[in-house]
Amino acid sequence: MDHHAELYRISKILLSEEDDRHTAERLLRRVVEQTGAERGFIVVREEGSYQQKFEIRYDRASVSRAERRFSRTLVREAIATGEPIYIPDLLDDERFADAESALAIGRSSALAAPLTGAGEVYGVVYLENRQRADGFSPESRAFLAEFAEVAGIFIRRALDRQALEERRRSLESDLLSQHDFAGIIARHPRMLEVLKLVAQVADSDASVLVRGETGTGKELIARALHVNSSRRDRPLVMLHCSALPATLLEAELFGHVAGAFTDARRDRRGRLAAAHGGTLLLDEVAEIPVEVQAKLLRFLQFGEIQRVGSDQVERVDVRIVAATHRDLRELSREGRFREDLYFRLKVIEVELPPLRQRSSDVPLLLEHFLDRHWRRPGENPQWTMLAAAALRTYDYPGNVRELEHVVERACLLATGPTLDVGLLPPEVAGAGPGEARPIGFDKLTREELTAAREARIAEVEQEFLRALMERCRGNVSQAARESGLHRSYLQKLLARHRPILGDLVRSTD
Repeated sequence: MDHHAELYRISKILLSEEDDRHTAERLLRRVVEQTGAERGFIVVREEGSYQQKFEIRYDRASVSRAERRFSRTLVREAIATGEPIYIPDLLDDERFADAESALAIGRSSALAAPLTGAGEVYGVVYLENRQRADGFSPESRAFLAEFAEVAGIFIRRALDRQALEERRRSLESDLLSQHDFAGIIARHPRMLEVLKLVAQVADSDASVLVRGETGTGKELIARALHVNSSRRDRPLVMLHCSALPATLLEAELFGHVAGAFTDARRDRRGRLAAAHGGTLLLDEVAEIPVEVQAKLLRFLQFGEIQRVGSDQVERVDVRIVAATHRDLRELSREGRFREDLYFRLKVIEVELPPLRQRSSDVPLLLEHFLDRHWRRPGENPQWTMLAAAALRTYDYPGNVRELEHVVERACLLATGPTLDVGLLPPEVAGAGPGEARPIGFDKLTREELTAAREARIAEVEQEFLRALMERCRGNVSQAARESGLHRSYLQKLLARHRPILGDLVRSTD
């Protein structure tokens, strides 16, 4: 093959691709194939040691410890000299023959080309052949040197972003392990940002306004704010503000004394007094009548309440979390919601994305709700390909609550562990397969693009795996042979998509 033509194609890839990690692996694979190497990887100097990155044909799960070794002496020399180094046989070269790694590797030809970025050599492209000595032709050696020169800056950027991604995942893991987010199932970047904000402000007394469409989990966020605060041992009280006339809502909120109005036969504390020391969630706060809004504002200003029919003023310590699916700012402009109350409530504002804007969380939610609602012991339920496609592509105007109801319905109607499209509501069943659902972008950020791309990739992988495993009757080894995928890589894919695939994998022989 023409090496210059291949370098041209590689340059086009570098200019057109945005996914650094996958692009780096794709480029390295092309280099391995072009040079005839047995395997290859990037070696990077990090804090005094050498770390392997972007391994190609290098399965850490199955190779022996000796096979994982590489010549650090060769890497150090390539970095120090800034020049490509080729060793036809490590054991025949006096510079490396006595090195511990060379002795562990045994007879092997190795080729290392330095990678330069930001004016320094930060690592090498390392190729090796353990099947034969002198395994790299002069053309292959020249090609690798030119590749390293062309791709050096890109790979450095890919490594930096990989490090940032690993740091982000570590922070996410810390966030989810150190705080109580019970009932909240999320891995999408936008939801993780929400949870990060919740964790940050939970232990304050500031009022929080939670906005989001119906069914997005506003009550769960209120609970997370409460249980992650120092108020966790005190009451969490909820009041749904819709469908109550002003008099009854005022009595529910502030309490009343006996005889304050018809049927008020005894004193009642009210929700604010009941939540003393804890948190009060005002659900659908936009529905509070204007006359009650003024009294709520007074409480927020002074921490005092006055029961209906009473002259006494009481002080209570309550943190207010308000939730709504409506735009309070717009309602205040229309004179339907007090502007001063709006600003009192939204000291901190949390906005929950609709499920259609975090569709990559759908498989996690499906698994969670299937575990919750399946009532047949000894059976492992799984969605058929058509049902899985419909569940992925439906818009869920009712958001997470609607998705849960869809899963619960399927569990109730199922007569066996196979959950087909016929168990889904008509509007969901008609969502797929068919024309791909448009992706709903909100802020048009890199994070949104990455999440959307990963969601689409996941859909393609799931369809491929389902068809493959059905053809091979669940036998992983047979599926690996017929597809040409490495068995360990296939197992990783199957594990990644197990919530959708269920027990389709029956054999790992």
